[in-house]
Amino acid sequence: MLKKAIVSMLLLSVSCFSYAGLIGADFRADSDLPDNSSRGAKSYQSLAQVIGAGAELNSDDFVANPSGWGGGVVWMDFDPLNSVLTLTSQDSWDFQTFDAWMSNIAFSQPGEFITGLSLLSNNLVTNGIQPVLLYTANSLHISYSSESVFNFTGGQATFLVQTALQPAAVPEPASLAIFGLALLGLGVGRRMSRR
Repeated sequence: MLKKAIVSMLLLSVSCFSYAGLIGADFRADSDLPDNSSRGAKSYQSLAQVIGAGAELNSDDFVANPSGWGGGVVWMDFDPLNSVLTLTSQDSWDFQTFDAWMSNIAFSQPGEFITGLSLLSNNLVTNGIQPVLLYTANSLHISYSSESVFNFTGGQATFLVQTALQPAAVPEPASLAIFGLALLGLGVGRRMSRR
């Protein structure tokens, strides 16, 4: 009996914290020098991108460059096998801000959600700038910012995206059923006491 209870608890814990996978998302990356122009960031965006082999955001996803910036190209690639997001700079130009987003994330399992985002390696920009990491249940935002300029290194930064599954709701028994069982128990008890 005890063995059965332990096995049941283990299966429940595995089902609550298993990792399924991200299957799609909106990807966006912006590079800017706000002290030098107020016209806006150089932007790349890929909406409703299916996650698979190769970069989900690359040079083909150019959207706008109102300030006429050179450089600032960063590819985004999510590996669903190990849940690692890789940002790869394609140049070494200088900027003051860089932001990357994954939003409207679609998961392979119903009830899956993001529980964590952590930095694994950081060789994307110079000056030792650490990114600010933010996430919600179905989005994440990575932000590099510096008052003085930083340069992209031509290197990469990698991030681990952690997910979990919502535990399945256990339906509560109806109050009427509980009341009925209580009456049945009282009736059986009374009948036994008469014997």
